Amino acid sequence: MNKKIDRTSADHDTYQFIIRVSYQLFMELGYRKVSTRMIAEHCGITQPALYHHFKNKQDIYKAVINTSIQQTEHALLKITEEFQNLEECIYQIAIYFLENYQEDLMQMFHDLQHEMPNDIQTQLRIRWQEGFLKPIIQVFDLEEKSNDSISFQNIESNSEEIALMFLQYIQTAIQPAYMKQLSTEQQKKEIKRKAKLIVHLFLFGLVNR
Repeated sequence: MNKKIDRTSADHDTYQFIIRVSYQLFMELGYRKVSTRMIAEHCGITQPALYHHFKNKQDIYKAVINTSIQQTEHALLKITEEFQNLEECIYQIAIYFLENYQEDLMQMFHDLQHEMPNDIQTQLRIRWQEGFLKPIIQVFDLEEKSNDSISFQNIESNSEEIALMFLQYIQTAIQPAYMKQLSTEQQKKEIKRKAKLIVHLFLFGLVNR
């Protein structure tokens, strides 16, 4: 790994630049292997300058995760506004996660569970539910209200459980080691194939339409 990540025109804000660099480090190496000194070196700043923006590594991690959740929330809301058809909407959601969270999602959950104290786990879990889960819950809520053939009560479930299961389908399909072996074009094709498979299995099971 290069010791220093080049700034771009979008990185004038030091706070945001630290978050961007820290995200890359945390997701590549994991929380435990990253130090504030390493973050400062990769940002090209001193540790005192880093501490001007963040109290400690834990504070940086919280900001990184909150930023990631916010970006995901905005992306999901944009998808749900643009695509009204359920099948197409959840296909686009699957595409988004497979494109953006090949390794990050698993690393994020691992570090949150094993490295963060309970109070921070609770804070970030609530924010995760708002950003990752709530937009998908709303998709299934809307579909149930507008589609007479769908009733979650009839299958002894609810939209939150359905949304969680859908995310678990996506998480199961994430295979970072395999994807790294593919070219960029092959990755795009594989992501579309996986997203289509996820949606088909989730909505229709193994039954041919």
